[in-house]
Amino acid sequence: MGLSQGRRAALRWGVGALLVLGTLVGCSGGGGKVSAHAGATPAADAGPTSGPGDYRPPAALCPKVDFAPLTAAVAPTAGPTKGERTGSDPATASGAACLQGFRTSGTKVNGRSIVYCTAWKDVAAAIKQYKDRLSSAPQEARGPVVREPGLGRGAFRYENVKEAAPFRSDLRLLVRDSNLECEVQVQSLAPLTDQQVTAAWPAMAKTVRALLPELRS
Repeated sequence: MGLSQGRRAALRWGVGALLVLGTLVGCSGGGGKVSAHAGATPAADAGPTSGPGDYRPPAALCPKVDFAPLTAAVAPTAGPTKGERTGSDPATASGAACLQGFRTSGTKVNGRSIVYCTAWKDVAAAIKQYKDRLSSAPQEARGPVVREPGLGRGAFRYENVKEAAPFRSDLRLLVRDSNLECEVQVQSLAPLTDQQVTAAWPAMAKTVRALLPELRS
């Protein structure tokens, strides 16, 4: 399958990140080593392998995403949200993304939270994409990639280093539920503290957990 539609958008938004952060306030609103313990490698999640799935491609995410948990865990928001449609091949997958800037100190925007959600054409395609991301995550991660139980039909999280520049911290959570793939990223130009990172993970999971019912067909 190659890169997911949401991941292509993530790479595109990563280019010129400093410019994006610098102009975010003026933007209009838009609306893996996988283990529970470091070193272990559980099997990929089980799930139905046929049928179109429970989700239609979301046209807009910003009206549905609640960034409050991430604001409380990481840093105050800065400026309005910025939405974008994703998916170069709607016959295969398409969706939407929402970006929210934040500031860890001072008045300048120096980080962002992004949510990407992509509806694949059927459940089998979503499972394959999830497994592909699962297998590639060890090459992208700093430290262990951890299983996130009880979230969708499968979820994992890790700190990305391969595609992080220019960010010093790049936290990622990937979730699959039926034919839907959602990814939350928290990225900061200044390194996040251990306390911020520890608080960010459950906040990212809470954000997706609240979002999934809003997107279900």
